[in-house]
Amino acid sequence: MTPPDGAQVADVAVDATADRVTLTPDAGLLQGKDTVYPVYIDPVYKTANRTSWTMVSSYYSGSSFWKFKDDEGVGRCPADVSYRCTSSSDVKRQFFALPTGSFEGKDIVKAEFAVTMVHTYSDSAKEVQLGRVNSSGASAINSGTDWINQPSLKDAITSQSPTNPAGSCGSTNQNVRFNVKSTVQKAADSGWDTTTFRLKAGDEGDYSYWKRFCGNAHLEVTYNRPPLQPAMTDLTMTPGGACEYGNAAEHYVDEAPKLKAVIKDLDHGDTGSNTETLQAQFHVWWTSGGTTHDKYTLSKKISTTDATASGQTGRALFSYTVGTDSTYDPDDAAYAIPQNATIGWAVRGSDGQSWGPWSLAGDATRCEFIYDDTAPKAPTVSSAVYPDDEAWHAGVGDYGDFTFDSASADAVSYKYRFKGDSTWKSVNAKSPGGPGTVRWMPPDEGPMYVEAKAVDAAGNAQKTTTAYTFLVSDGRAPVAGWSLGDAKGSTKAVGTSGSPDATPGSGVTFGDEGPLGSTDTAVTLDGSDGAYLDAGKAAVDTSRTFSVSAWVNLPERPTDDVTVVSQDGTGAPGFDLGYDVDTQSWTFRTPANDMEGMGTWKVSGGKATPGSWTHLIGVYDDEPGTLSLFVDGDLLEKDVEKRRTTWNATGPLQIGRKLSLDGYTGSFTGSIADVKVYDRVVPEAEGEQLGGVSARQLAYWQVDSATNGVAPEAAGGTGLTLSGGASIYLPDDSCDPAADPGCVAPAEPLWGDGHLVLDGTGAYATRGAGLLAKEDSFTLTARARLATAGSTKDQTVLSLAGANGSAVTLKYLASANRWQLTTTAEDSSTATSVAVTAVGALPSSDEDGDHLTIVYSAVFGDVLLYVNGALAAQAPWRNTWDFTTASVQVGRTLTGATGTAYFNGAVDELRFFRGALDASLVPEVAVLPAGESIEGTVT
Repeated sequence: MTPPDGAQVADVAVDATADRVTLTPDAGLLQGKDTVYPVYIDPVYKTANRTSWTMVSSYYSGSSFWKFKDDEGVGRCPADVSYRCTSSSDVKRQFFALPTGSFEGKDIVKAEFAVTMVHTYSDSAKEVQLGRVNSSGASAINSGTDWINQPSLKDAITSQSPTNPAGSCGSTNQNVRFNVKSTVQKAADSGWDTTTFRLKAGDEGDYSYWKRFCGNAHLEVTYNRPPLQPAMTDLTMTPGGACEYGNAAEHYVDEAPKLKAVIKDLDHGDTGSNTETLQAQFHVWWTSGGTTHDKYTLSKKISTTDATASGQTGRALFSYTVGTDSTYDPDDAAYAIPQNATIGWAVRGSDGQSWGPWSLAGDATRCEFIYDDTAPKAPTVSSAVYPDDEAWHAGVGDYGDFTFDSASADAVSYKYRFKGDSTWKSVNAKSPGGPGTVRWMPPDEGPMYVEAKAVDAAGNAQKTTTAYTFLVSDGRAPVAGWSLGDAKGSTKAVGTSGSPDATPGSGVTFGDEGPLGSTDTAVTLDGSDGAYLDAGKAAVDTSRTFSVSAWVNLPERPTDDVTVVSQDGTGAPGFDLGYDVDTQSWTFRTPANDMEGMGTWKVSGGKATPGSWTHLIGVYDDEPGTLSLFVDGDLLEKDVEKRRTTWNATGPLQIGRKLSLDGYTGSFTGSIADVKVYDRVVPEAEGEQLGGVSARQLAYWQVDSATNGVAPEAAGGTGLTLSGGASIYLPDDSCDPAADPGCVAPAEPLWGDGHLVLDGTGAYATRGAGLLAKEDSFTLTARARLATAGSTKDQTVLSLAGANGSAVTLKYLASANRWQLTTTAEDSSTATSVAVTAVGALPSSDEDGDHLTIVYSAVFGDVLLYVNGALAAQAPWRNTWDFTTASVQVGRTLTGATGTAYFNGAVDELRFFRGALDASLVPEVAVLPAGESIEGTVT
């Protein structure tokens, strides 16, 4: 639950003990006379669980106790009293590897290493020491770690002397805590993916220091990131218009302007209840008589609201009228601003812990205006649907009227532009000096604004501009919907949004797997006359604006038209969302009238991929009178068509069939889920969100270890087999320049703890066929670094090999000194190939190399190559490949049984996804810390 804007906020003290976390709210706030409940308690508090752990024993010096169960000892084992002790001189230590990559770039407020002690030899306080050891390369703990090769100590952190054993090992009963704030801050500053801790007895020769600890250690971390730098596009002035530098003459104001700024913070989603409190500081300055006058003013504190679909980033809108005395700043006082002087301003945000950067930092600039009280008044702007009242209003997909009005009697028109527009548009006044009105639909949720200025009969625009800022929330909920996630054996599909239940025919089965996998369910229709669900009444007026969406999964490509969703008229449906066999693509159509055979208006596009879930959205927007179609979140921009006749179908909504004069046709075979109907537009940004599913990572090879010549897959899947001399590089951490300035530190791995080394003559790695789906979209990523810049030999980083050739090959093209992507249409030795060469930077032979991403969309029949997160090449790819037959080749091209174009250099971070990774996520995957995964959108 999110507190309302303007809520008063106080810090909450956090204290963690063995069995509880204690939050101590500010008593003054709780008891304040102006306090109105509910009161929200909201610290940023995270736990990082251990990824691996082990114990080493001096007696069993060559044995591994990798990921031991329950508890193990620390110190000299007391053979005189414990049956667990094999020898009277056996000394034990424990190691825990904990992920710290997610703390990079954050300010650590508090951090504790917590573990459960279940036994102590002595009732008196005896010290146990916590230290940090080597965490990377050959020194990282693994299944082969023993007493002999245990990692060396890097830092002695702290110690505790606990006397309070717990009865057993639990996931939440950690009773011994060590302060590791400085260590975790160092990890955050250094970008360490993993930090490994060691537990060691204070005296390893004395039985009384013996203790037993569980393998349940974790980090409890309270952290903070300062607010983001305010974007110039989120800064406005009323009057004065948008933020701009170097063009103050276009931003005259006749009165002191109200400055508005949107400030965002990444920690919003980390607080659990998705809210955080921010405060803005405005800086206004000017130069007069050689003296610069600086004025700083604090705003009120405001709670954030979601700024992204994930809820990770929060935002708040702040305002300040220049020259006024802020009641929220005890050091502020009113001041006057000079006339006809350029006045600059900037803003920054604070979350109570840290200040973020000023809005003019880096490549950004200050905002400017000129104050002249004799200048014409800027026009006023008003909107009943989207008022400028600092409150959120629904929303996306709904048009609203915006009226401009000027006090000048000679105003005959108005220039205006909404946020995101680069050019001014014009609307005529109803009469000289009268208002002018335009209709506009927000393309996305968030703070929006429109700038406006009046124009006289001579065509001269007034020099005073205004900005009207308003807050747009999510679009209105669907007017009808059916999740179709009803349990197996159900006799009806329960409606959502107040919709009636839909009655299934005999060809409907409930409870099958849905688009989100095994945790989701859908209905399956068998294509018979009974394959339908009848809602019993109309869902929407089809003569006015509406949108309809659904998830669909076809077992095979249809040979006739099929319908996913429609709504009955008299002799034809008011709309038909489904598959068009003539174009062999998805379609959204509306018949010209309520009689069959008079033609249809339609949009079509996107290939049907059997066995894969596809999301469809059909939109009719009656403002421009157009039909549009989304497939998997992508708007088919090239096929937006006019609907030249409109009529309202008043019959019931149908799922899986459509009405004709001869009865129902278009019976659907396959699965359908989550049908939604809106009485508004679904704009492009919302369509992208609705059409996405969680990214499904099929395989991930970190290639930082290998056992018997096989590099393991992170989730336990099939590993990569190393052949032809391929090896894993792990740096030797025995050299510590801090302790021994004379030693030479080893080279850093390409990424993470190690990388795959290929020699360019015959070394490669492979994974057998069967990873990818037969025809579905996929995404392949790898990080590669050439051994030598400007090599004269072609070298393959990654390829998918069939029996006779390669479906796709990503290689270094020596003749162009660029990365190149090559595809073939079929698995044939004579198949036609298409090659595209990456534009941009030269392939790297230094440091982190290049992150390479191949994205194939089976729906749209194209393949894209990204280099370091940026699109570098694109080509159409229509093919007949069965990708289940393609093996993974790393470091070579395989034709039949012959390998060529062997890679010379380092390869790392090999990830395979099912689905075409969204363009916005490719840069994020490119910089993912080793060992981490991404939750995002696949389209």
